[in-house]
Amino acid sequence: MFLVFVLSLLGCSTDSSNSLEKFAQRYKKVAEYYEERVRDDSGNLKLKMQLAGFYYDFRDYLKIKELLWDVDSGEARVILAKALVKLKEYDYAIEIFEQLKPMPEDPEYVYLYGEVLEEKNLFPKAVKIYSKVKPPFDKFAKDRLGFIKANIEYNIPSETLDFLKKAEAFIEQIEDEAAVFILVEEDMEGNSDNTSVSTIHVIEKILKERGKSLAEIQVNYDSTYERVDLEFARTITEDGKLIYAGGENIRDVSRYLNYPLYSNSRVRIVSMPSIDVGSFIEYKIKVYSSKLVAEDKVSFIYRLRERYPIFKADFSLKIPQDKEARFKLFNQEYAENIVLAPSLTEKEGKKIYTWTFDKIKSIIPEYGMPPSSLVNPAILISSFSSWDQIYEWWSSMCRDKIELTQEIRGFLEDIIKEARGDLDKAKKIYEFVAKNIRYVAIEYGEGGHEPHHAEEVFVNRYGDCKDQVILLAAMLRAAGIKAYPVLIPTREAYSIDKNFPSLGFNHAICVMESGDDLIFMDPTAETTPFLSIPIFVQDREALVFMEDDWLITRTPQIKDNSVKYDMAVTINGQENAAITRSVITKGHFASAYRGYLRYTHPAIIEEDIQKKMTEISSSSSLLNYNIENIDKLDLSLILTYEFIADKFLNPAGELRIVPALDQVYLDHNLISKEKRLYPIDFEGMYTKAAEIKIKLPENLKVKYLPSSQVLESQ
Repeated sequence: MFLVFVLSLLGCSTDSSNSLEKFAQRYKKVAEYYEERVRDDSGNLKLKMQLAGFYYDFRDYLKIKELLWDVDSGEARVILAKALVKLKEYDYAIEIFEQLKPMPEDPEYVYLYGEVLEEKNLFPKAVKIYSKVKPPFDKFAKDRLGFIKANIEYNIPSETLDFLKKAEAFIEQIEDEAAVFILVEEDMEGNSDNTSVSTIHVIEKILKERGKSLAEIQVNYDSTYERVDLEFARTITEDGKLIYAGGENIRDVSRYLNYPLYSNSRVRIVSMPSIDVGSFIEYKIKVYSSKLVAEDKVSFIYRLRERYPIFKADFSLKIPQDKEARFKLFNQEYAENIVLAPSLTEKEGKKIYTWTFDKIKSIIPEYGMPPSSLVNPAILISSFSSWDQIYEWWSSMCRDKIELTQEIRGFLEDIIKEARGDLDKAKKIYEFVAKNIRYVAIEYGEGGHEPHHAEEVFVNRYGDCKDQVILLAAMLRAAGIKAYPVLIPTREAYSIDKNFPSLGFNHAICVMESGDDLIFMDPTAETTPFLSIPIFVQDREALVFMEDDWLITRTPQIKDNSVKYDMAVTINGQENAAITRSVITKGHFASAYRGYLRYTHPAIIEEDIQKKMTEISSSSSLLNYNIENIDKLDLSLILTYEFIADKFLNPAGELRIVPALDQVYLDHNLISKEKRLYPIDFEGMYTKAAEIKIKLPENLKVKYLPSSQVLESQ
């Protein structure tokens, strides 16, 4: 009767223009009729199941959830579980699948159980469940089994074999390396509709155990505008097997699970199967982007050298003929006569820029070497023709974000109500943002270029660099202070050039006007005081986004960085010592110490102090320690501890020798090599000093003192 009634209401229509509307109306009538009957007879399970089946046939899964959520019946739980899978509510669905015993024989139910297990990355169990699926869903289960399991083949493609043979002689010459990139082939194609496709094809060989880290392939992407397509990923074993990565080897996860604001920042991970020393890895990945930066621009860095040698590297950039691309070269002195300029051809309405490199050496780390941005040859590619374009593009995404609600303005008034002048206001606002807005360490651009609204960041109490800067600038402006966002490359990034507009930024900070001066602030550095900035953004060219114009200027270099060790040693007649030691830090040393002392468990701090005491004397015992100015960012941070040391002096016949108490020493690692490839990088200007006072008992007199020494170097 139910079926006859449904058919009589739905009927059929030959008027195609009205058929969908009539269908919807009739469906609604049937649903309302039976929903009313269920309300009138709420205990009638058979009636509920008929209505749930009707909903399921017409894919109204949400209504099934509402209808059957609290129904304690095996039959009801089956259709509810199926509906939850269709709604992609896998957490709820798996509870039913795991609890419902024995497993129903419904083929669709069994198949969907496998789907849930697959979504939960429970691949071994999913394989078992899929193998139990009966017709007509068995063909779908077979497809999923083919996707999950790694496939094995035996015919290595001829193109791959050619590369492996050509690289044999090169591989024999690099026996100390842990791995080698045989081929790194990259291609980026920009289209006239402002979409793009990037392809990377890689072949590599594992030469030593530590090279197995290459078996974890990671592709970062922005899911808002990008999707990743893994064409294939295969391991070629020493005995010639091709083992293709299956679904159980692939994960796609959020990079920042604890921060929903950045759920668009994702990573596709492929864990290559059957990796041994001697194995080859080959994969090909495409990244499709539905939107170029600033509508139709490209701007990126191609780095020449990697941590392992490269036998052959090809890179091509294809853009429409009416577009222009410009190039800037970095660190050519480390390119070893490699030509970094591209060749240009035209084909099918596109300009094709091509770079080809052979036999590139790896970067072997040296102690105290500069960051990669100062030693790795690179090609900066940009289609921006002026900084005006970059200013207009990023400003347009920020203007409506630098606004505060009345509620936040009221909160701001409380923060600055006792401030004396603009500098004091700015200090209080900066310290509020730095201390109270949790920093999500996402490099600028990795979570997208567009910041969130200042209000959103304030309410959530977390943000990446650009989000914190937007909030700081908004609060400063609301307090009557001229403040602007700043994009900047840190020391780890390649510098920007006033004559070469590009997006070479990996960080954002803030700047305010104070008379004729600019005061830079980095709210992500919560232990850095106002009027200072972290060492990694000092002395860097930066782009300031003023209200109506842009400015490229250099951030200051802070030279007042120091660490001083004060130690007073009093030795008694029994040759035991009472020692007071203070570590006094300023500048970036104080910032680092504050971070350590704030976020380290007191027991571990005490343990670290004990280690230092033991270096001074092996029989030391800590009495107490004290920390001064940990929350007063503009004052020196002082750590003082008192301890005693039994039999402090080292006997030598009738002589007594004071242990070596030098607190400032030469780092011998800096001079351990006869010849360096790279200069020494001290990062910034700083001073280290020590003052040690020793009070001897009356029964001891000084016989030998070290002579004064002065060492000078460049």
